[in-house]
Amino acid sequence: MNELIKKADGLLKNGGFEYAFCGGHAVDLFLGYESRVHGDIDVCAYWSERDKIILFMQAHGFVVYEMLSGGRAHRITDISKQMQEKRNIFCFREGCPLVKLYPLDENDCCRLEFFHVGQTELDFIEFLFNDRSDGYFEYARNREIKRKLEKAVLLSDGVPYLSPEICLLYKSTDVERNGYRQDFELAYKAMDTEQRDWLQSALKKLYPNGHEWIRDEKRRGKPRR
Repeated sequence: MNELIKKADGLLKNGGFEYAFCGGHAVDLFLGYESRVHGDIDVCAYWSERDKIILFMQAHGFVVYEMLSGGRAHRITDISKQMQEKRNIFCFREGCPLVKLYPLDENDCCRLEFFHVGQTELDFIEFLFNDRSDGYFEYARNREIKRKLEKAVLLSDGVPYLSPEICLLYKSTDVERNGYRQDFELAYKAMDTEQRDWLQSALKKLYPNGHEWIRDEKRRGKPRR
């Protein structure tokens, strides 16, 4: 398991909130090995615990920014003064080489430039907030797409991660992004029949006009469990 993920899990498990690693690191946790270099640490969390997460990260030496429209970011210094335009926040420590700030003529706002050079220290975590209801995880871009919580969040040696089928559904919106095609090919081969069926159904609902990851499983033959 990636050492940074171990350190991040060691930090977050003391926060008193639920979380699951997502993105490329989650794919690796599912595969059981490190398949590629990842730009940063992405963590799935729930809207209901957003304030608790912000306060926890600030208490552990991180500054916290929420993304806004137009590529702007707002520094959260008071949890009662959030804009909550988008579902992600960026938490980083002073001197983190993954980000650079460009001040704007707005209070506590700036532009963030990201450098995808590969994270080597536990100085950056992005949280992406989701909803859940009645025992189901809700896909943020279409809340009609749901997954039972026990199937949405899995464990690898006690470390929680978002299931590969949900991670791939999120990645499906930007298939040209570096590494996403590889993530799909490796994870799809390793997923069981039920996971593949769920992903295919979700892709068809999200992309009624087609998507390159939609596959004719009947023609190609369904995978064995």
